[in-house]
Amino acid sequence: MRSARAPLQTEAEIMDAALSLLSRREYSETELTRKLLEKTEQQHHVERVLARVQEFGYQNDQRYTESYIRYGISQGKGENWLIMKLRQKGVPPALIEACLYEADTCWQDIALAQLERKFKNQGCDLQEKARWYRFLAARGFNPDAIAAAVERHAQKQLDCT
Repeated sequence: MRSARAPLQTEAEIMDAALSLLSRREYSETELTRKLLEKTEQQHHVERVLARVQEFGYQNDQRYTESYIRYGISQGKGENWLIMKLRQKGVPPALIEACLYEADTCWQDIALAQLERKFKNQGCDLQEKARWYRFLAARGFNPDAIAAAVERHAQKQLDCT
């Protein structure tokens, strides 16, 4: 088996590669460009292929961003985590902001759900609250959402005892 494949030469080969990639999952424009340029050195063909797949609606940064935000929320990730990941994937900051606004998500509720899932029936002394805070910060929640979720979780813990 060959370890290195011959680079793609024609626009049709690059289009096939793009469609193959997009048939498996969504890609941002930047990610798709990078993936295709790994397979060929024909940048002008890559640019034309990208324009065509966008024209056909096979690649759309807004749809990708909305999908990635839904994925992150379902995984219990915070707003900061989503912003960082989407920027790494080359999504423009204005588009990220617009899609997060449209998602109309209560980050405090998501953070609280994460605390309830991870820390059931434990005390709520200062050390434990610091642990909760670190846990949510690592998941990408902003300080306001963390503070509100920690206080609500602490109150629930006190109500249970």
